[in-house]
Amino acid sequence: MTHKKPPNTTHELRMAQHAANAEPQPIRLLWRILCTLALLALLVLIGLWRSGRIAGAATNAQESATPLVFAFYYTWFDENTWNYATVPDLPATPYVSRDRGAMGRQIEQAQRAGIDAFLVAWYGPGGDSNQTEANLAALLDEAAARNFRIGILFETTSPFFNGTGDATAALGHALNVHASHPAFLRVDGRPVIFFWRPALWGVDTWRAIRDQVDPARSAIWIAEGVDMAYQAVFDGHHLYSNTWNPPADLGYTNQKFARWTAAASQQYGTHKRWVATVMPGYDDTRTGRGNAFARDREGGGYYERSWQAAIASAPDWIVITSFNEWPEGTYIEPSVAYGEHFLGLTAQWSSVYKSGGGLVAAASVAEVAPVTLAAPPPTATPVSEPTAFVTADLLNLRAGPSTDHAILAQMARGAVLPITGRDPAWLEWWQVSHDGKSGWVYAPLVSAVGPLERVAGVVAPPPALSAAVIERMRARLTSPPIPSIRLPAWLHSATEK
Repeated sequence: MTHKKPPNTTHELRMAQHAANAEPQPIRLLWRILCTLALLALLVLIGLWRSGRIAGAATNAQESATPLVFAFYYTWFDENTWNYATVPDLPATPYVSRDRGAMGRQIEQAQRAGIDAFLVAWYGPGGDSNQTEANLAALLDEAAARNFRIGILFETTSPFFNGTGDATAALGHALNVHASHPAFLRVDGRPVIFFWRPALWGVDTWRAIRDQVDPARSAIWIAEGVDMAYQAVFDGHHLYSNTWNPPADLGYTNQKFARWTAAASQQYGTHKRWVATVMPGYDDTRTGRGNAFARDREGGGYYERSWQAAIASAPDWIVITSFNEWPEGTYIEPSVAYGEHFLGLTAQWSSVYKSGGGLVAAASVAEVAPVTLAAPPPTATPVSEPTAFVTADLLNLRAGPSTDHAILAQMARGAVLPITGRDPAWLEWWQVSHDGKSGWVYAPLVSAVGPLERVAGVVAPPPALSAAVIERMRARLTSPPIPSIRLPAWLHSATEK
């Protein structure tokens, strides 16, 4: 083995270093080439990834902008439903909601009419007599077999909910069980749930519910009603019914709520979906409700104007009230009186909406007069729970049954309040439940429906006798001094409510 002599001069040292540096040049060149190729490959991969992300974003945006048509659908009909004492018309083919054959037929009818999904009224998973859970599961299977979609209309006033805890558990079940079904309605990968009467509870209550069951906001929640404050928690808005306005106001109503929804999008910094409602008419005069009314179908003319007004408001989606809500007379499925006329109108107008068509002439399909049929003997009308619907623009919820009690909250028109009691000494007031609390509302400013004979008798709390209250009471008295207990019913004010 030989040894290289170490350099002993500066010149020799530099020459040795130069030689050492010159030796690996081919290796260093190869290394640089490999690094360059790796860098180019990385840039190509980044470009592909970015283009995929951009394409994916474009696809999602396109999906979000796709005009969809839904219809509310009900699953609680049985052999006793079909009589003229309870419904204004009959199905062309009477059915029971649990019949899978009927489900399949209705899905296929909806598909031919341009409907993309049913929003199925759902009472939650519990309750021995609750048909909606089993029927929802069956509908999902039938829809999957036909490439159709099923969403949920969450019935906040479900008779099987005893408070927000039950509703929260039900929503968890909906998102964890039903939303995993391949036929469940999703937009941009997010399951869609519509809500009936969210005004039953306050905004903060709903925020707490959603934080528990959908903390990542991975679902799409669509609220109902007239109070846009709920958009702080929800992702869009719709009106279940708009027939309470004169037909001439359909356009105004849709435009107003479209503007309010857009304003909510700006306020909360995220897109809120405006879902416009179309209806063929309305007739709940056989339900026994105190505020029942009818809106004439005009042989289809009202339905067409409803579609026009909805399309003109540039909605994200359109929802039909309803496919088969027979007791309220909003059905569009084939009937004895109208045949398939309203399905035909639905096919025409859903096509106009999805093609981006604007306002076109109404009544382009000839009107059809309903068939007059003899009514069979009446049967008993189904009952519900005692409920108060607010009919005033603004109603005070008070701590007791008089204006001498403190105001606990204020209710907008259309709010729904379960009735929990009544004091025989204060018959012009109802005790109700709101947001988990008990309060009192003035009876002439609500519509009380349901089996009111079941309302429990309660003893109302006396008002706090402040100096101002005592002075008002003193002014009302014409005889003995003010007693130290609650005054009799005839003394309470009927002016400021």
